[in-house]
Formats: sequence, structure tokens, C-alpha cells
Amino acid sequence: MSTTWIGLTVGQVLAQCGTPDSELRMQDEPPGKLRGVEFDCHESEPARRVVLEFEYHTALFSEERAWGSEFVKAQRVIRVLESTRVEP
Repeated sequence: MSTTWIGLTVGQVLAQCGTPDSELRMQDEPPGKLRGVEFDCHESEPARRVVLEFEYHTALFSEERAWGSEFVKAQRVIRVLESTRVEP
């Protein structure tokens, strides 16, 4: 599943996973440089924790660490990390 996501946008992957925007957790390291997003993919069994990474460019820098949902969803995936989701 995850290798087929490379080249898709974040929004396309979220749609395939049935994950709402509100569940996205931004991955910015160092702070302010958005490098990826983390979320739970609900359409897999069992549910999977997913990190999508995208190529960094200067428009992804935010001193306030705030990025618009549509902007984030337009980023193209270059790497996917997955693990089985652990229930709290």
C-alpha cells in the first residue's frame, strides 16, 4: 500500500485512508521547517500509523509553525513510513 503513495499528494493519501484533515500532526524539524505529516490510516486493518514525508522547499517554512490544510494536502509524497497503530 505505502509504496503506491509515493508521488501522490498528501490529500490523495488522506482520501484513500479515510483520514480527516483534523487528525494530521505536522512534522517540522527543525521547528518551522515542515518536512512531513503523521496520522492514522483508518482504511487498513489493523489501523496503521503513517508518516508521509515530502521534499522541503522554502514555502514550507513557517516561523509561527502554522500551515494551511490545503497547502499541506498539495505536497507530493517522497517517502512513507508505517507502523501498526497501538491503542492507548
